[in-house]
Amino acid sequence: MMEALWEFERLKLFQFVRDHPEWSSSRLAEAVGHSLSWVKKWRQRFQRAKYLSLELFQSQSRAPKTHSKQLLPVVRNAILSLRDQLKDVYKRTVGSKTILYHLHRDSLLQQQAAFIPHSASTIWRILKEGGRIPTRIHEHHPVERPAPMEHWEMDFGQLADQIEFFTVVDRGTSILVDTQTDYHFNAETALLAVAKLFLFNDLPQKLRFDRDSRFLSSWAMDGYPSPLLRFLLCIGVEPDPTPPRRPDLKPFVERSVRTLKYECLWEAHPENPAKAEDILREYRYFYNHQRANQSSACQNRPPYEAFPNLPHRRSLPEAVNPDAWLDHYHRLLFKRRVGSNGMVSIDRNSYYIGTAYAGEPIIFQLDAHLHQFMAIHRSQVIKQFDIQGLYGEPIAFGQYLKLMLEEARSIDRQQALKSPR
Repeated sequence: MMEALWEFERLKLFQFVRDHPEWSSSRLAEAVGHSLSWVKKWRQRFQRAKYLSLELFQSQSRAPKTHSKQLLPVVRNAILSLRDQLKDVYKRTVGSKTILYHLHRDSLLQQQAAFIPHSASTIWRILKEGGRIPTRIHEHHPVERPAPMEHWEMDFGQLADQIEFFTVVDRGTSILVDTQTDYHFNAETALLAVAKLFLFNDLPQKLRFDRDSRFLSSWAMDGYPSPLLRFLLCIGVEPDPTPPRRPDLKPFVERSVRTLKYECLWEAHPENPAKAEDILREYRYFYNHQRANQSSACQNRPPYEAFPNLPHRRSLPEAVNPDAWLDHYHRLLFKRRVGSNGMVSIDRNSYYIGTAYAGEPIIFQLDAHLHQFMAIHRSQVIKQFDIQGLYGEPIAFGQYLKLMLEEARSIDRQQALKSPR
C-alpha cells in the first residue's frame, strides 16, 4: 500500500518536470510537498532513463550493486612484506599509495591471477590489521580539582548580538558563583563586574580567565599589567590567565557558558540585559540547589547538596596598597624603541632617554624593591627612572576601584580611536 502511494508521488513529480521543465528543484519540492533532496534524486533518475515505463517509478533496491572481492592470504602477506622491505629502499616508512604501485608490479601475484586491490584505504586497513600501523591511545587526564571555592574561572557568553553575560564557576565544586549581564562588556565594565563579584561573594585565592583584551588590555599591549591584573594583585587574588588558544584549560566556565545560553536564555528570549539578569539569577539558584550536576565533584547531585559546608573566605579589604602589584612583576622586562625626541612610553607615562638613542631598542627592567625602571642598552644600564604613577601609601578600596575604572575607561577610549570606523 505504501509503495503504491510513493509511486503515485513520483509520477506526480514526473508530470511537473515534464510540464514545467524550467522549474527549479526548490519550486518542484514546494509543488509536490517533499524534500529538496528527494526531488533532486528522482529528477536525476528521470533524466537518466532511456525509455518510459512503470519500473521507472518503482523503488530501487538498496542492496549493494557490487560485492567486494576477497583478498587471498598471499596478497595480504605481499602487502605486509612490501611495507617492511620498501623501508630500506625509500629510507622511510612507505604509505598505501607507494605499496599499491609496487603491488601491481609483483610478477608472482600476476601469475596467480590473484585479485589485487586498487584502493589505498584497503591497503591501509590491511596494514592496520597486520599491526603495521599502531593504534593511538588517547589517555584521559581528568582535571585536578582544587579545594572548594579557592580557584574560580570567569568568561563571557553572548546571546545573539544584543546581550552579553558574565559568568563565574568554582573549579573545585562546579558551583555557579555569579552571573551578570550587559549589552556589551568592555575593559571598564568587565573590571566593575569583577569588583561586584568579590563584593557579593568574597575572594578566592585564584581567578582563571582567557586572554580576552577586556581582561588583559593595557596601553602598550606588550605584557605590561592591565588594570584588572593590578587590581587582582592588590586585593590579594592571584590572576591565572590561560595561554593563547587554550579554552580547554578553563573547562568548567566553558561548559557553564553553553549551559546558560541553551538551557536558560535561549528559550526565554530576554529583550534586554535587565530581564536577562533576572532570568539568570533564578536559574543560578536552580543550578546550584536543584539541578543534578554530572561532574566528577558533584556525582549527579546539585553543587550545594554535594558541598553543604563551604570554607570561610576573605572579604574585600577596606584599604588597599595600590603598589602591591609590583612584587609580582619584579625583574619583568619591557622592550621599547626610543622616539626621535628621545622619549619612550611605558603604560601612560613617558621617560626621557636622550636623542642620542633615537631609533635604538631599549630594555626596561622593573625593580619592585627600588620602585624603579632600569633602562638597558646593549647589556649596560644607561639610566634609572622612578616608576611614575605610584601612590606610596594605602588608600580606601572605593577610591582605588574608582582609579582603576578610570584607567580601564581610558584604555577603552584608546582602542576605540585605533579601531576602524
